[in-house]
Amino acid sequence: MKQTILIILLAMNVVCPAQDAPKLEFFCTLTVKLDPPLVVGETAHGTRRIIPIIGGKVEGPGIKGDIIKGGADWQVIRKDGVSELEAHYQFKTDDGVTIYIKNEGVRAASPEVAAKIARGETVNASQYYFRAVPKFEAPIGKYGWINDSIFICSGERLPDAVVLRVWRVL
Repeated sequence: MKQTILIILLAMNVVCPAQDAPKLEFFCTLTVKLDPPLVVGETAHGTRRIIPIIGGKVEGPGIKGDIIKGGADWQVIRKDGVSELEAHYQFKTDDGVTIYIKNEGVRAASPEVAAKIARGETVNASQYYFRAVPKFEAPIGKYGWINDSIFICSGERLPDAVVLRVWRVL
């Protein structure tokens, strides 16, 4: 009986091969300009900070635009030093379409590197982990396809901005 089940399972693998791993396609770079953080203080979840978004650029092979002032990144710095990020903002494409972004992610760094970032120092992005999942919301039309796609990004914190390199998961 066990041999029969094993043969069936092996046969299923031949008939139903595993899917290929997803591939990535570069979508754009978001250069998000920031004001200094507003520190709420220690909460039950960690230290809450709100970082105003004041502008920036969107540049990619099929999309270009300007980030609109008015969004923010609502961060919680956990007891272990990891920053949980949740940014909400929008940009206007060069052809006049407004696209909303909600970006959730984490930035993990050693205490020394985190302190440098907090002081506004430039730190090489290879010294920390900064990844996120941006969700774009566009009106139906030319950019409507992005509503049905999953994106991931890597981030780099600069003294007055964040640079996010965004890929579409295929």
